[in-house]
Order: sequence, then C-alpha cells, then structure tokens
Amino acid sequence: MTALLCPSLKARIFGALEAPEAPACVDFDLSACEYMDSTFLGLIVGVCKRLKSRSGGGRVVLHRTNEACLGLLRTIGVLGLVELSSEPCRGSEGMERIEGGPKASARFILDAHEELSALSEENRSRFSTLAAALRGALKDEGAGSRD
Repeated sequence: MTALLCPSLKARIFGALEAPEAPACVDFDLSACEYMDSTFLGLIVGVCKRLKSRSGGGRVVLHRTNEACLGLLRTIGVLGLVELSSEPCRGSEGMERIEGGPKASARFILDAHEELSALSEENRSRFSTLAAALRGALKDEGAGSRD
C-alpha cells in the first residue's frame, strides 16, 4: 500500500463515512500487502480520527497483516489505534479492490505525514525533513499560480 493508492482509497472511505448510514467499522484486508509506506500509515490514522469524531465512534480493523507490516505499524505508533485480526474480512459486500487512481498531491502527502507526526515526537522528528520539503513545494506552487 503506497501513496499511489491512497487518494482513491481516502475518497472512497471518507465518502462512505459521510453517508447517512455510515459504517461503524472500516476493514482493510492486508493479506496481499507486502509493504506499506508512511502515506498509507497516515491515511489509517486519518480514518481512525474520522471514525472517533463521529458520535458513536468506530473502529479500524486490519485483517491478516504480515510481520513486516506489523513492524511498520508498531514503529510509527499506529498499532495502538487499530484492531488486528488474523481472520479474513467478514463478508465481501462493500469490499472494493483499489488499484490506483489520481496521483497523490504534495498537500495529500503532507496531510498524511502531519497525522503521523501528531502521534509522537519521534515521528515529528522522523518526518520533519519531508514535511518541510512538501511545505516548500506547496509554497512554490502557490507562488507559481499567482503569476
């Protein structure tokens, strides 16, 4: 799971969470996931926050996550926000396979990393150079659009 998939995934999840009969649980089947980048980890945090802000709360469940991905979740501090399941996802209704879409913008990637940076001082330090570069790119884009 990388930044390439995140914009489409976020649009679908957040759209579903805005629906009148929004789900109380967001399940990710990670059985085929060999790697996840920090943008995807930031998206998971954003989904957790969105669910928590709703009046009944909600939960994110990661199904069949491999050891390498568990290590990343643990290192970045996301593991404490989600539930893990070794079982396949319940039912296939509502499940979609995401295979790409629009390119992740600098704003999208910065937002994801700000979610991660809010989890710990270690993450803030870990992602500070990337965040500064993304803010610079956004500033340059803004300056270019005024010409």
